Amino acid sequence: MSNSDPRMVTPLDLPLVRRVLSQRLPLDMAAALTRGTAGLEDVLLSSVPLADLGAPTLVLRDGESGYVGQFRQYADKTVAHITFLAPDPQEGDVYDWARLLEAITFEAGKRSAHVINAEVTEGHPVGEAFRLAGFAVYSRQVILRREPGLRVEGNPVLLRRELERDTIGISTLHTNTVPRLLQQAEPLPAPACNGLIYERDGQIAGYLAVSEGKSGVVIKPYFHPEVYEQASAIILSALMHVPRARYVPVYLYARAYQDWLRGALDRAGFKPWTNQALMAKYTLVRIERMEPVTIPGLDTGRLRPPATDRPVPLPKITLWPRPKDRPNRLPSWKRNGK
Repeated sequence: MSNSDPRMVTPLDLPLVRRVLSQRLPLDMAAALTRGTAGLEDVLLSSVPLADLGAPTLVLRDGESGYVGQFRQYADKTVAHITFLAPDPQEGDVYDWARLLEAITFEAGKRSAHVINAEVTEGHPVGEAFRLAGFAVYSRQVILRREPGLRVEGNPVLLRRELERDTIGISTLHTNTVPRLLQQAEPLPAPACNGLIYERDGQIAGYLAVSEGKSGVVIKPYFHPEVYEQASAIILSALMHVPRARYVPVYLYARAYQDWLRGALDRAGFKPWTNQALMAKYTLVRIERMEPVTIPGLDTGRLRPPATDRPVPLPKITLWPRPKDRPNRLPSWKRNGK
């Protein structure tokens, strides 16, 4: 059993972090495949008492050993990503990992993140820890890999670079083609003018979000189903626009709803590399409470007298005064003796 609660890393924890960092399990694949997994410098930034520097890193100590987890939240985004867990979780310690994941979720919520996600390899023991911590599978995905040095025969004219004016069109394509549940767990990447656009009849029918780094290139495609026949040519054209594709591996995401892309990607030289599940959890809890509704026509309280803390005086009743100059006449029947 652990003898401490999960907490933010401090300089005293750096020897532990340095020891387990080489055994980390990456959970943000786009970042890991392009820039490599987070290094000790990110942990050092999160250990100093300055707000929101680096990637927040948490630790759960168990004697001389411990568990380390890190997440990243980009500016102005309500979705956070767990970048890694270290050391690589194995069977038998899922409860401690679940405690750490709950603490990471709480810390992400404090930083205004509404959802936190992670890309977990199918069949990995850490998947059980994610389920214990309340995470759910929002989508399945296959990451395909194309080796560097392969010959590229494409038509670069098919695509053009992303422009600022394409924001609305890209957002419309994303909303109309990506399942609503997946949109909540992983929104559209922020426009950085490094994506590629495929237009058809004046409309954006395809968008490829491209991330480049020293370790590789990652492409996340968003296609309208009507471009199925052009998908292979579009992918090859995208490789012509990315010079680094000749020297580093290229990885391409195929979500469960994009299973029809597998054949086109195979013709473009991509082979399945790993199968994963995108797991996510909300940091917010919906609370429902009963609120009284007043209907004026049925509100009996309006008929009640106002409350008072003293006797209520009765209004003074004034009788109609008899004029002093009017004689006290008897009725006519009495005056006549009847």
